[in-house]
Amino acid sequence: MLILILMKKRKKMSKKIILSILIFTCAFAQLACAQDGKSKADSSQQIADRITAAKVPVVVEFWAAWCGPCRYLNPIIEELEKEYKGRVLFIKVDIDVHLALTAYFSVTAVPTVYIIEDKTVRAAMPGVRNKRDYVDVIESVLKLAKDRQKPKKPDERKCTLNC
Repeated sequence: MLILILMKKRKKMSKKIILSILIFTCAFAQLACAQDGKSKADSSQQIADRITAAKVPVVVEFWAAWCGPCRYLNPIIEELEKEYKGRVLFIKVDIDVHLALTAYFSVTAVPTVYIIEDKTVRAAMPGVRNKRDYVDVIESVLKLAKDRQKPKKPDERKCTLNC
């Protein structure tokens, strides 16, 4: 609303004053979001740290508030989060806020879901899919992680000296 009023009075106000007011408004909005000295939204680096430190597979959903299909996907992801609680970490990344992560993952469409395991992207799923597709991919990544953790039996053919 303030922007509209400023734009109407633009003829009377210089561009520098309008820009100063917009910068002040943005700074004030950021302060309003702060709680106890911490921002409510994680920074891109904090999210990246959570992904790399995870001991379980991570489902990263890139979304935007203005994205209609993202609103359709949200209940599906919430159901999956309840079903896989403790076995899979779910993280939502707003592409309009976390530009660095969006660029790093080369997100070109929203929503896009990445499944990451052992610091490696195991699957990228752009667009909205049905719940079964997400379950299939998550289950295959969980199986891969489980297989990787199993101790391997020593290969008997390699041991030739009194083993």
